[in-house]
Amino acid sequence: MLPRYPEVKPNPLQKANLCSHLFLWWLNPLFKIGHKWKLEANDMYSVLPEDRSQHLGEELQGYWDQEVLRARKDVRELREILLSFGNVNIS
Repeated sequence: MLPRYPEVKPNPLQKANLCSHLFLWWLNPLFKIGHKWKLEANDMYSVLPEDRSQHLGEELQGYWDQEVLRARKDVRELREILLSFGNVNIS
C-alpha cells in the first residue's frame, strides 16, 4: 500500500534564522499558498523531531513519574505529621 502523502516538505523552521523565528517569516510560503487556495494536507511541512508525539510522550512520562514520586513523598510526610500529633489511624 502506498503512503497517503508520499511527498513530505522539509520544515523551513529547521533552517530559519533569528529574524525569521521572531517574525514568523518562515511561514510566508505557506501563507501565500493559503491565500491562493484552501490548504490541504500535502501543503503542510513535516513535523520537527522535537514536536513528534514519541518525543513529547516520553517527556510527559518523565514529568509524570517525577510528580508521582513527589506525591508519594508528600503523603508520607503528611502521615508522619498526623501520627506525631496523636492517635490518628491512617491506612
